[in-house]
Amino acid sequence: MDVLTKPTRPVDAAPASLNPARYLAIWAATLATLLIVNIALCVFADPYAILGTPPIAGLTARKPAAAAWPRLSKPTLVARVQPTTLIIGSSTADIGFDPDSPAWPPTARPVFNFGIDGALPETQLRFLQHALAVSHPTRIIIAANFVDSVSDHAPPATEDFDARLRARADGSPNPGYARGRLADLVFATLSFTATLDSLSTVFSQHNPDATIQTAAGWNTGAVFRRWVRQDGAFALFLNKDREKIPQFRGWTHTMFVQTEQTIAMVRAARAHGAQVTLLILPNHTDEMEALHQLGLDQAAQAWKTALFAALPDTTIWDFSGATPYTTESLPAPSDRTTQLRWFWEPIHFKRELGDLMIARIFGAPGDFGVRGQAETGLAAWETAHPNDLKRITGLTK
Repeated sequence: MDVLTKPTRPVDAAPASLNPARYLAIWAATLATLLIVNIALCVFADPYAILGTPPIAGLTARKPAAAAWPRLSKPTLVARVQPTTLIIGSSTADIGFDPDSPAWPPTARPVFNFGIDGALPETQLRFLQHALAVSHPTRIIIAANFVDSVSDHAPPATEDFDARLRARADGSPNPGYARGRLADLVFATLSFTATLDSLSTVFSQHNPDATIQTAAGWNTGAVFRRWVRQDGAFALFLNKDREKIPQFRGWTHTMFVQTEQTIAMVRAARAHGAQVTLLILPNHTDEMEALHQLGLDQAAQAWKTALFAALPDTTIWDFSGATPYTTESLPAPSDRTTQLRWFWEPIHFKRELGDLMIARIFGAPGDFGVRGQAETGLAAWETAHPNDLKRITGLTK
């Protein structure tokens, strides 16, 4: 009688599922699928706003990653916007001037904010050169700040961003621009950072505390609201004073004040045929008093004097000095609700103050800003604010 037995296979035969060729094919297909999904996610979210994917309200319209990567996003955005008015500056301009504000007259629109966080004047000049190579603004507003124009080293530090700029430092076309743009596109679609930023873009759409960058280049500075709520406005000012005053103290030993790059920006804009307005930006009196107590206020005045002397035919508005807009007293240290009306902290002013400056330079009457060199006015402030004076003195001594 036949006996049913289980068939056996040769001991040296591998299961079909472990066939090396099939395994490699499955692995390659899985990798390709993940890669395609990753690229699709990055293209869909366009976290740095450089791919040109149409934004979708509630899904991808708000761009927190673009705000964190302005050196990557803004060179592309300025070419896309083709602004009539271009703003050049550092983070103070980036946060303080909203291109979509109703304060801008129709003849000035569209406006693009090319303020860059941490940008010294030589960096601002390089981005201006790029903007002039890819767009044709008829008005250029240069937002200057004494603190941005000082360093404790010479020559100034350089940054590695030239590959993505259309113009070289001498103004000539950049032969490596296409490669730099390709590198940015690869980064924006294939890097692990871009994947994380794409996910963050989608999940941050309904977060009111997410700082975003608008299509016109404005950094909303929403994180300041969260910091005020968490720590209070007093803590924001105190922390910034503690950060900056040691830097100011170092300048009393070695200080290099730059005016050449700001002057070069004015000349480059004029050579392009644009109308130029130079703004001397306001700081809160916390910073002005700290500079005064460390003996640096004379250097700040000399910096302004040098700009006025070198640019006699340029429209210069000076918004610095102690004014009702820069002398608000701080709320109590325990207050987590009250914000200052005009400033987030000693350096960064709010959009509301930026709107006043915009209105003034376009002819609105007011008591803020002068066409000429403003005085500091600190003596009157020191008399009227003894507690604030004592607080700053405690940090500078």
